[in-house]
Amino acid sequence: MDVNSGIVASLSRFQPRINSFREKIPDAVVVTENSGFRELLTNALKFDIGALLRPKTFVYLLVGTVMFLFQTYNTLTIINLAQQNDKLREQIHMSSSVITSQELRVHELHSIHNIAQDAASLGLAASNVPAVELGL
Repeated sequence: MDVNSGIVASLSRFQPRINSFREKIPDAVVVTENSGFRELLTNALKFDIGALLRPKTFVYLLVGTVMFLFQTYNTLTIINLAQQNDKLREQIHMSSSVITSQELRVHELHSIHNIAQDAASLGLAASNVPAVELGL
């Protein structure tokens, strides 16, 4: 028994179901036991546009298409929101870094002001010569 006859034999077991399906769908492709594998494959690949034009099938396809498009739109929206979220997180991180550096600068100036007040209370005067920073 070769492969072609094995496939045809297995399909012939379902012939009562196929016959009932043929009665429901006009212009169905007829498969006989003498058909070869190539003809069987060709017949299986034939597309019946009439079945798609029935109202019930058309409504199912329309609903499925709408659901697919809605899911695709939601996925793209989620990806876009995730990118915006990342950009906002970076902006928050940069802002917090700037705020932290400004706070450190304010504390440094406040410390200098406190030292200057303590020096003035001890009777020391501010120098006219600018300070020299040593880079070590």
